[in-house]
Amino acid sequence: MKSMTTGRAQRLCTTWIALAILLSVTLVLMLNFPHNSFWYDEALTAYVATDSWETLWRWCVEVDIQVPFHYIVLRLWSFVAGKSEFVLRLLSAFAILLTAAAAINIGKRLGKPFSASLGIACSILLALSLGTLWIAYEVRAYAFALMLFTWATAFLLAVFERPSLWRVLGYVALMSATLYTHYTALAGFAAHGIIALGTALSVLRRLRWCAVVKAFLPLFLAALTFVPWLPIMIARGSADRSFYSGQIAPDLSLRVLAGFRVLGRQDDPEAALLWIGIYVLLVAGGVLSGIALPTLRRALGVGLALSLPPIAITVLLLMLNPKLTGRYFWTAWLGLDLLAGVAVTVALSALSQRESVRSLLTLITALGLAVLPSASGERGTPPKSDFRGVYAHICTQGTPEDVILLRDGTLFVAHEYYGKLPPCETPRYAIGMPEALVPDVTRYLDLGTLQAKMREIAARRPPNVWIISWQADIMDPQALTFALLDFAGQHVEVNRMFGDVRLDRYTNLDFALLERLAIEGPTTQSDWFNIAPVPDGATLLAARFFAPKPARVGDTVVVQAWWRRGARLVPTLRASARLTTLDNGWLYTQVDQPPAGWKFWDDRWTDGVPAFGRYELVVTEDMPAGRYAVRYVLYDANGAWQPITITLGEIEVVR
Repeated sequence: MKSMTTGRAQRLCTTWIALAILLSVTLVLMLNFPHNSFWYDEALTAYVATDSWETLWRWCVEVDIQVPFHYIVLRLWSFVAGKSEFVLRLLSAFAILLTAAAAINIGKRLGKPFSASLGIACSILLALSLGTLWIAYEVRAYAFALMLFTWATAFLLAVFERPSLWRVLGYVALMSATLYTHYTALAGFAAHGIIALGTALSVLRRLRWCAVVKAFLPLFLAALTFVPWLPIMIARGSADRSFYSGQIAPDLSLRVLAGFRVLGRQDDPEAALLWIGIYVLLVAGGVLSGIALPTLRRALGVGLALSLPPIAITVLLLMLNPKLTGRYFWTAWLGLDLLAGVAVTVALSALSQRESVRSLLTLITALGLAVLPSASGERGTPPKSDFRGVYAHICTQGTPEDVILLRDGTLFVAHEYYGKLPPCETPRYAIGMPEALVPDVTRYLDLGTLQAKMREIAARRPPNVWIISWQADIMDPQALTFALLDFAGQHVEVNRMFGDVRLDRYTNLDFALLERLAIEGPTTQSDWFNIAPVPDGATLLAARFFAPKPARVGDTVVVQAWWRRGARLVPTLRASARLTTLDNGWLYTQVDQPPAGWKFWDDRWTDGVPAFGRYELVVTEDMPAGRYAVRYVLYDANGAWQPITITLGEIEVVR
C-alpha cells in the first residue's frame, strides 16, 4: 500500500514538473514572439504554402531543393487559421513546445535514477537555447522538423525498451514525416541507425537474432517510405545554383554550429567565446559523467550517437555544398543538449538526494543556462527585412499604376504575399530583374534583358517606378537595374532602407528617352574616354554623373561607367568615384570597387557587351556651400602604375 502511494506521488510529481517545464517554455516563447516582417526565406515559404496545390508540388519537384510535408501542413494550417504573419509563425512556436515535451520523455527513458532531472535539463536546453528561439518563429521547416525528429527518437527508444506494433508504426510515421520535411533529416536518420546498431550488438552476443531484426525493422520501414522521393532529391540536388563554388573549412562549420546553438549567431562570434565555451564544457562534462556513472552509460551512448554522426555528415555536406548556416546542424541539437543535460543533472545531484528539490534546482539552472546568453549583448537575430514596411510605403505613397522592379526577380515571393495585404488594396505590376524562381549565381541581369524591361516600362508609362532590392548583388551584381532610369527619370527616393531591404523610386520619367536608350544603348549619351589603364586589359568606354541641381546635404550623386573586356584579365584594377574640392585638395566622399562591382570581376564580362559600374556618392554634412568636382580615378590595388584621374564635371551644393 505504501509503495503504491509512493508511486502515485512520484507520478504526480513528474506530471507537475512536466507542466512547469511546458509553462516555462510557453512563457519564454510568448515573451520573445516577434512582430517584425517576414524575411525573404519566410516569404518564400508563405508563398509556396498558400498559393496553390499546383505551385506547392511544382516547387518541390521542379524548382527548388525541398520536400513537401511542411508546406502541406502549413497550407492546411493556414486554411483553418488564416494567412497572417502571426498565424503562420504560430505553427513553428507550437512545434518547439511539442519538442520540449518529447525531450522530457527521452530524459525519462535515459536518465535513471535521474529521470526527472535529465528530462528537465534536456527539454529546457533544447527548446529555449537562442538557436532554437530563432527557428521557433521562422515560417520555415526547421522547428517542425526538430519536433518530428525528437518525437521519432522518443518512439525509437520506446521500441527498443518494449516493442509493440503501435510504437513501430509511430516511429515509422514520425521519421518518414521528418524525412519529408527537410533533407538534412537524413543526418538524424543516420544517428538512429547508429543507435539501432548499438542495440543490435548488445543483443547479438546473446544470439537473439530476432531482437536484432526488430532493432532495424523500424528504420527499414521508414527508409522504404522515402525511397520514392530519392530520384527527385538526386535530380534537384545536382541542379542547385544558389551558392558560389568553393569550400567551407570544417573548423569554421563547427564554430558556426556552436555560435548559432548558444547565441543564435550566423557568423563566427569570437567576441562571445565565453558562452560558447560554457556550452562546450557542459557537453564535455556530460561525456565524462556518462563514462564515470554506469547508470548513465545508455544516455551517453544515445547522446553521442545523436550528435557526432549528424555533425560529421553536416560538415561534409557544407564542404560539398558551401551554404553555411548554423540551422543545418539542427539534427545534432538533441544529442548535444542531452549530453549537456547529463552534466547539469549529475552536478546538481550532489546538492540534494530529494527528487523534488533536485528537479526544482535543475529547472532553475537549465532556464538560466538557456536564457542568460541573451544578456551578453552578443545575441544574433534573423535578417531584419521589412518587406511589410516596403509595400506599405509603396501603396500609400504611390499609385496603382506604378511599376515595381524586383532586384532580383526571386523577390516575387515577397511581392505575392505582401503585395496583396492592406494597405495594398490594388495589386501593383512587378517585373523581375531578371525573372527567376530561385537565386542562381550563374545567371545575372545582362544589358539585353535590361533593355527589354525598359521598353516594357516605357510602354506602360507608369507615374512611378519603384525598385526593391534584397541581396541583389547575386543576380544583379552590376546594379544594372538603375542604369537607364538614371538617364530618364528623377531619382526622388534613394537607398531608403527598411531593415536590410532597399527601396528606390524614380518619377517624372521621360519615356521617349527611356525607349530610345533601350534601343540604341546607354553609352551613346555619355562622354567617351576609351582609356585602357593596362595594355590589352579592360577599357573604360564612357563615364558620366547624375546629380540634383542644386545638391543639398543628404542628396546622392551617381557616377556611371561603362567598360569593355580586354584580351587579358586585370584582377587588381580598381575604380574610385569621388567628390572633392575643385583643386582636388580635399576629399569629402569616395566609393572604391572593381570597375563593375565586387561580385562582377572582369572574368565574368562578356566580349562585345559593355560592363557597367555604378557609384553612389552622398553629399555629406561637412561640405560647405559651393562648387565641387566629381572625379573618377583608376588605379592598381598593388600600386603597380600611376593612378589616372578623370574629372567628370562639377556640382553645386547649397545649404
